[in-house]
Amino acid sequence: MKLRAMVILLTCISYSVRADDQPTPSPTPIYLHHLAPPGTLRRAEQLDRQHALQTESQTRAEAREQAKANRRLTAAAEAQARSVARDKERAQRQVDEEARREAAKATAKPTSELMKQMGFSEEEIAAQKAREDLTKGGAKSDTTSQTEHRADQSKSSAGTAEKPASASPAPQGR
Repeated sequence: MKLRAMVILLTCISYSVRADDQPTPSPTPIYLHHLAPPGTLRRAEQLDRQHALQTESQTRAEAREQAKANRRLTAAAEAQARSVARDKERAQRQVDEEARREAAKATAKPTSELMKQMGFSEEEIAAQKAREDLTKGGAKSDTTSQTEHRADQSKSSAGTAEKPASASPAPQGR
């Protein structure tokens, strides 16, 4: 009797050990997609559908990878553009700073010198130089003296045949 009880106990234990290995508690396997028997039209349709789903999923995966690569390339290009812009701004600031230093060092040139560099005629340069001498001396600085000086200039240029009297007056320096 003891022997029978032990055999029954061992068989019960062995069935429970085998049941733990199975993913479901049922003894028969459960198929989610029942496949049709080979050689039938339904089987061919199933295979076509599976193939279509696989190619579609591969296409989507490739599109995702391509989009990811495009985003990476775009981000890298934007970062490079930002660094180039920063370098340009830095270089422009250095040039501006150097120009300010040079401008601070440079002495102010009189307008007559600038007119000479720009290619004005000798008469216009002489007239401007006379105006500068007057303003430096402080002898005449009101508006009537300037109009009288312009009248003198137009008379002197009317006397010469090189320049007509209706020419515009020389530009004023700042």
